[in-house]
Amino acid sequence: MPVSSSMIRELDVGQSALLTDIAMCLNYYRLFSPGLYCCVHAAVQLDDDTRLFPGVLLMVNHGRLKQCDPGPGYDTFRGPPNFVLDVFPGDGLLDYEYRRDCFERAQVLEYVAVQDTDPVEWIWNRRIDGKFSAIEVAEHQLIMSTALPGLWIPPSALRDRDWWSVMAAIARGVTRVGHHDFMDTIWKAEHA
Repeated sequence: MPVSSSMIRELDVGQSALLTDIAMCLNYYRLFSPGLYCCVHAAVQLDDDTRLFPGVLLMVNHGRLKQCDPGPGYDTFRGPPNFVLDVFPGDGLLDYEYRRDCFERAQVLEYVAVQDTDPVEWIWNRRIDGKFSAIEVAEHQLIMSTALPGLWIPPSALRDRDWWSVMAAIARGVTRVGHHDFMDTIWKAEHA
């Protein structure tokens, strides 16, 4: 399917820089998690009629938690990624509800919408009983991904664009049993 420019969300410089920083942190998590894809603006065919280009996606590549496939030519992911994050401008969420509904319908496990504001704002959606619920945590707590165990993010660090603190929390999160069990579903898939 040819890609039209209307299918790809254009980002201004600030949004692109924010996406790059967040993608760096998510890719840092991926480095501790062999068996995942982490891609920026990759095509995702959620169903016959829905093709989107998320800001960044992470998907499990092997085992029982795998939800999508990169396709025979590695040209388009087919099916729902495990985790999707989009960056939106500071003055509005534009097509956020449409994208959230598409990802919810496709059964993405977590969808995060980040706004390029100062401080950064976000909506962290988690699939619970087949529907997205916005997850909120207290300032002193960590956002702990359920789609990607060990992906821990301090809300204050995300809000303040403190990427070193985000990566420190991730480095700690991937040492925990939940991440090890997650890796076992990928690397011991044939024995499960």
